[in-house]
Amino acid sequence: MTNKRIKNDQWYVKDLVSKIKHKVISKPKFQRKKKWDILPKNDNIPNEKAYIQFLFDTENSVHAITFGQEINQETQKICYSNIDGNNRINAIKHFMDRPFEIFSDYLDDLNVFIDGLDLKNKKQEQEQEDTEQKDKESLKKIFSELTYHEIINFKYNKYFTEKGHTYLYAKIKIYRDDFEPIIDKIQTQLKINGSGNFDTTVQINVNLFEGYNTDELCKTFEAINKYNSKLTETELLACLLFNECNFEITDSVFKAELEECIKEYYTNKADGEVLNCYFYDPTKDRINAHDFIVGFQNLCNKKYKFIGKTDVDGLSLYFKLYKALYLSYTNTFTSEHVNDFIEKIKYSCDILNQTICSIFTDKINDKLFNTTCQSKIETLKKNNLFMIISCIIGYKNKNTDKSIIKNNLEKCLLYHFMVSDVKNKDRREDFKNNDSITYRAGGAFIENATKNLLSTPENISNKLTEDVFNDLLCHLYSEVNNPYERKLENGNNKNDKRRPLKFFEKTIMFYYYKKKIPSEELENNDFSIEHICPNSSEWGGELDKDRTGNLIPLISNINVSRGNRHISEYYKNDNGKTFCQFIKDIIPSNDEYNTIIHHDTKPTIINNEFYNNMCNKNEETYKVNFTKCLFGQK
Repeated sequence: MTNKRIKNDQWYVKDLVSKIKHKVISKPKFQRKKKWDILPKNDNIPNEKAYIQFLFDTENSVHAITFGQEINQETQKICYSNIDGNNRINAIKHFMDRPFEIFSDYLDDLNVFIDGLDLKNKKQEQEQEDTEQKDKESLKKIFSELTYHEIINFKYNKYFTEKGHTYLYAKIKIYRDDFEPIIDKIQTQLKINGSGNFDTTVQINVNLFEGYNTDELCKTFEAINKYNSKLTETELLACLLFNECNFEITDSVFKAELEECIKEYYTNKADGEVLNCYFYDPTKDRINAHDFIVGFQNLCNKKYKFIGKTDVDGLSLYFKLYKALYLSYTNTFTSEHVNDFIEKIKYSCDILNQTICSIFTDKINDKLFNTTCQSKIETLKKNNLFMIISCIIGYKNKNTDKSIIKNNLEKCLLYHFMVSDVKNKDRREDFKNNDSITYRAGGAFIENATKNLLSTPENISNKLTEDVFNDLLCHLYSEVNNPYERKLENGNNKNDKRRPLKFFEKTIMFYYYKKKIPSEELENNDFSIEHICPNSSEWGGELDKDRTGNLIPLISNINVSRGNRHISEYYKNDNGKTFCQFIKDIIPSNDEYNTIIHHDTKPTIINNEFYNNMCNKNEETYKVNFTKCLFGQK
């Protein structure tokens, strides 16, 4: 039986760096990725510069870095596994490799000095000044990339010759005596108390766990960080689930895809780390529960835009879903549960994707609808998706027909997105009372909401009646209708630019077109949203030329043929005649149009009341068509 002991020791920085260089320190798979920024963002967040400055001031790390220590069976040499202190190790190694990436201000005087040098060949013409500037930038770059030892032991001729910079040295060697005081100052700044080298003066306290196996070290990592608020739930689960691997994935194709995502996850996790990191090898490594959840979410991220990559802020989405379904992480990762989870998540993502594609079809050109509509999907946060997917799983458990699931999701998503268009905060909060996926603060809320949706998925949309949508749309119409006088005091037109459309407007127009326009027309033409009464119109009194009811999507070439002329221009070619028949309940007749607006040198709205009546009618048409599409009257 191996003797176990915990030994306290001190290493000089040079000892730590040497061990890193010779790759005898590794970072185990459960250790989190380094997080520290190089420079401080605020006083409360640890960063590399603050830590290195602390080491300069104290000459000691104070808080110990923890390692597991064992004998490598192949080389019979001592090796170490980093259990705690990865950020500190990375900061120290970064400083030794690139001190001026951390203390860039130490080069300020040197850079000013270089800018003032005359590096031109006296025989060169004036146009060679560009070459001189490039030489100065090259000099600055050379000094900024020096390692700690290179700057501390800097010798001009030796360094520039060995590094292949003889061309530059020939230009600066006459300034050597002027360089030296500046270099001396930098060297002094980089020494402890102006004399001792950082790596041979600063000592690092270390705890060495001798005789502990990987499982025991994993538990040590968990114990050290369990009550550390800087470690998130997802990061802690890496060690909690380290040995949860007693399951088999039955779908071999899925498993191969999953393994590629796991490999990619650990490759990315190792990026930028100074220690020798763990890499997943499917030929010899078993997938544990943490690998499975992380890899599965990242695999879905590749297939579905709405699923984000596994994150370490709090608890990631798929960990939330797994716990909601199986109540615990401990002893629940069985083959039955894992394969059941795969089936339910794949089903849910597919259903949600079909719903999203139905709402935001790619068959309509981006300029018209998708730029703002598709981006709405990205506003769904982790907890929104947690509730939506829980609902779909709830429906699946009840064997609900897919068409019913998609229709209820469609209502839920559209209402959720449209409520975000409401400007008035109080009214927005009122409307949110009918939004089943609005997240209210507090862990208990989200836990209860998902339990409710798993057992009663109908609650995802049971408050969303036609009257609720009508009320919301009427309010949104009122918010975007802002009448104003046409002229400013200086005589110029006010608001000549078109108002950007809200999500709800593009959506109701899109649903109008899905109902009215043959699919081949939608697929084979480019559309633009245009004004029935032209954007350039004049008027007296107050009205809003950008009212929703004065806007209509048209085939672009039909609109171009009209310009700002009479609406009858739409009908002057066969394409226009055919297309306008599909939307004749929105486009006014010539007679009705003539009562609203007159065309002479400029189009002029002559009857504001009739204009607003037309807009009211069209807005009602859009609204009624939209609610009929949602509530089964198709």
